[in-house]
Amino acid sequence: MKYVDLLKNKFWFDEAFNYKEDCDLNAALKRYFPNGIDMHFENVGGKMLDAVLLNMRDHGRIARCGMTSTYNLDEPERIKNLMFIIYKRIRMEGFSAIEYFHLYPKFLDHILPYIRESVIVYVEDLAEGLENGATALLGLFIGCNVGKQVLVVSRE
Repeated sequence: MKYVDLLKNKFWFDEAFNYKEDCDLNAALKRYFPNGIDMHFENVGGKMLDAVLLNMRDHGRIARCGMTSTYNLDEPERIKNLMFIIYKRIRMEGFSAIEYFHLYPKFLDHILPYIRESVIVYVEDLAEGLENGATALLGLFIGCNVGKQVLVVSRE
């Protein structure tokens, strides 16, 4: 429940659920989005994407930047509800952060004042010591971290 509490109490979300713990993702999305979903940032894939496609509104938009639920599978999960992209005229587009690295300095100029004023908040998960780097990296793929994973190599 730590993720739901974090979203609601630190990041000010009205509602939240943990997709890894909810048995019926379609029902959960219907409960939290009774009128459907207009926009979705997709980074999970698999069963979550399948449920999202069922619950998108007509002309909805999905930005895709990852499929974390499938990274460690021998066989990727198949998406069954792709026809809803056509039925609901959904726009889905993939992107990679690499394309936008050149804008990073401009992003920092824009975002840092909001962070300083606590308008935007974030969470870091610190791992100490180079010897813990591999464990911290592998933990990213099984949900061990909460927030941005940071490896502190030296405090000097």
